[in-house]
Amino acid sequence: MSKPIALIFGAGKNIGAATAQAFKTNGFRIAQVARSLDPTGSNDEDLYLIADLAHTGAVSEAFASVRKSWGEPSVVVYNAAAAHFVGASNPFTVSEEDFAEDLAVNTTSAYAAMKESVASFQTLPDSAAKMFLYTGNKLNTPGVVMPALFTLGTGKVATSHVIESAAQAYKDKGFRFYYVDQRTAEGGSVNISTLSGEGHAEFFMSLIEGGGNVPWLATFVKDKGYTKF
Repeated sequence: MSKPIALIFGAGKNIGAATAQAFKTNGFRIAQVARSLDPTGSNDEDLYLIADLAHTGAVSEAFASVRKSWGEPSVVVYNAAAAHFVGASNPFTVSEEDFAEDLAVNTTSAYAAMKESVASFQTLPDSAAKMFLYTGNKLNTPGVVMPALFTLGTGKVATSHVIESAAQAYKDKGFRFYYVDQRTAEGGSVNISTLSGEGHAEFFMSLIEGGGNVPWLATFVKDKGYTKF
């Protein structure tokens, strides 16, 4: 039986690297997508793809490469994010071009990845995981505003709506979509510098292995797992 395939967008040093290692340990082939990777390092177990997710066509190109090399991915992780920082007193200092670029990375390319994921999931056997995981944060929560992260927050709100819609639409088919949000034990936001790559990887694996009762808004605490706030 061939190994299942995991496709990771925004493969970086923290969450991306820890997730790739955890998935590999659990028997997955890993395809990683980022702007700075070395495709010559690809082999039978690892596929490295260069892509700028500000250009949404890069998503379908990445899926096409994975399908050509190995087949259909059963788990897709979207870990890419972008933000142009703005002043708290006037968020509209960000240009339309920068706003559109951040929205492309945070939402439009994520949407494209969900759409391609559904196409993949429809071809896979019932035993496959069929799961889309988006690394979010608390900015999708009503009333939570971080002025400097205006463009990032806009994207998180929009994408959380898309994920909730997908989770409802495809529930009966067994396709699972999660907005994954690491929190402190008290339910607060986790600073980007203290986000746990290992914590995310462990939580991702727990969802794959038995997260059927976890809702689309998958808030978790490191070493504790899913926690409703």
